[in-house]
Amino acid sequence: MLSFLKKHKIGVIIVIILLIILIAMFLFIRSIFVSGHEGIIYGNRLDGIDKVRINEDTLKNIEQEIKKNEQVKKVSQRLEGKLLNFIIDVSNETTLESAQKLVEPIKNSLTEKEQSFYDIQVMIICNENAQSEIYPVIGYKHKTSSEFVW
Repeated sequence: MLSFLKKHKIGVIIVIILLIILIAMFLFIRSIFVSGHEGIIYGNRLDGIDKVRINEDTLKNIEQEIKKNEQVKKVSQRLEGKLLNFIIDVSNETTLESAQKLVEPIKNSLTEKEQSFYDIQVMIICNENAQSEIYPVIGYKHKTSSEFVW
C-alpha cells in the first residue's frame, strides 16, 4: 500500500483535491437552495405583525357595518399575513359610486397604525347579474396610501 502511494503520489493528491472541491461545491449549492427557514412561508415580511394584530371582533364589526347597507347581499373577509381581503356581493341596482363608498366602514374601523401596516383589498361583485358591465370591481389600498385605488 505504501509503495502504491509513493508510486502514484500525484494522482492521489489530485483525487484528494477533487474530493475537497466536490464537497465544497455540494455545501455551497445546498446553502443556496436550503435557507434554513423551511417552516416559514413569508420569510421576514411579517416582522412586527404581533404588535399590530387586528382583532377578530373588529373584522366582524366591519362586516356588520357593511351589511347594514340594503344594497349589500353578502360580505366575507379573510386576513392572510399582511393582506386583508373583503368580498362584497351587491344587488344589481347598485351603482359603481355607491359600491365604492362601501369601503368607508373599513377605513373608519381600523386604526391608523393598522392601516399603515396592512394592505387592504376589496372585491365588489354582483352575483345577480353575471353579464354586468360594472362588476366585478377591485379596490386596493396599500399600507402607505390613505385612499383606495379602483
